[in-house]
Amino acid sequence: MIDWFEWNGTRCTEYGIYVSEQPPVTIPQERSKQTTIPGRPGSLSTLEGEDVYDDLTLTATCFIRDPAFIPSIAAWLKGGGTVTFANRPGGFYHARVSNQIPFEKILRGNPHRSFAVNFRCSPPFWYVNNPAEVTISNGSAVVVNPGSVYSEPIFHVYGSGDITLIVNDTFIELEGIEDSIVLNSVIQEAYQGETLLNEKMEGDFPVLKPGNNLISWSGDVSRVVIAPNWRYL
Repeated sequence: MIDWFEWNGTRCTEYGIYVSEQPPVTIPQERSKQTTIPGRPGSLSTLEGEDVYDDLTLTATCFIRDPAFIPSIAAWLKGGGTVTFANRPGGFYHARVSNQIPFEKILRGNPHRSFAVNFRCSPPFWYVNNPAEVTISNGSAVVVNPGSVYSEPIFHVYGSGDITLIVNDTFIELEGIEDSIVLNSVIQEAYQGETLLNEKMEGDFPVLKPGNNLISWSGDVSRVVIAPNWRYL
């Protein structure tokens, strides 16, 4: 059955909410500028950047069987988190509940009245649940990104001293490392435990493009462990 969504790990049916219409799988709109050139038909599209998309709003049409759940629903279905839809299992979106839900209409004697829940997804990508970590210990490897858009991985580099990490054409210089360092491309921070180590890193945080990615290094490194964060349009 596809009569549910999960918000922050809890299925809506636990609150007496059932989905009558799932949001269709939708590709977000590329962020671009349209310029009209005199004497030329149509317009010129200029992309803001590679894989730069506007936020995506996905709407689930729902109904409540018992209005007695409304107070607990109001406390649960708000703010930001992750949402999984029954018609696209195995992954999730990062989202915020972006509309006011008209519970007062339901309380006016029609508990089966349908209502919409809008989830504003940002970034507008679908993330795979718990992708397997990738461990490299022989100095270099090709890592294949199965997704349709670049991923923002988390690299855990185990080593000491001065290290050069190479991800495709990106060179990342790490200076004076003691035991290990984490390069978190999601939050754009380098750290070890709770200690920030941004001053020990020079270069851009790594990304993994769709398809093959060559990863190598120089320096005293025993292994690199990658949480890949695969994602799709």
